[in-house]
Amino acid sequence: MDRPPVCDYEGSNYRQRFWQGQGRDYEDLSERLALRRLMPPAGDTLIDIGAGFGRLADEYNGYRRVVLFDFSRSLLREAQSHLGSDPRFIYVAGNWYQMPFVSGLFETMVQVRTIHHAADVPALFGQLARIACPLGVYVLEFASKHHLKAILRYWTGRQRWSPFQ
Repeated sequence: MDRPPVCDYEGSNYRQRFWQGQGRDYEDLSERLALRRLMPPAGDTLIDIGAGFGRLADEYNGYRRVVLFDFSRSLLREAQSHLGSDPRFIYVAGNWYQMPFVSGLFETMVQVRTIHHAADVPALFGQLARIACPLGVYVLEFASKHHLKAILRYWTGRQRWSPFQ
């Protein structure tokens, strides 16, 4: 069986191109508020799946051990440079279809803005189910073009594409 392709941001300037000075403060704040509301405020083990450069790492202050997991080594190095020597953080580069963790390890799993990169969502969910501890929490955030702003822009003629399709 062929392995599903993996989205590779290795060597990219993702932080600068997508976040820094790009007018996305509202999106960043919305995601942070959602995490604060949905995930337990503290715990033993948390994994951020697709952590990239560690943008949301400061939301995990209540956790004893935090794994920042991403396919891109360069983004993880950027996260490590940004976060310093905090011993709570563990940086792991890997493929989310073959996660290098023992079963039942994580109490909390966070996945923000990455599910659209999954070529094989059932395989990814199989890995997540395997590494989650019993009664673990999984917070999934993903972009949707079916939101109120898009609907209003479409109805008022300020955008051409329909959020209803």
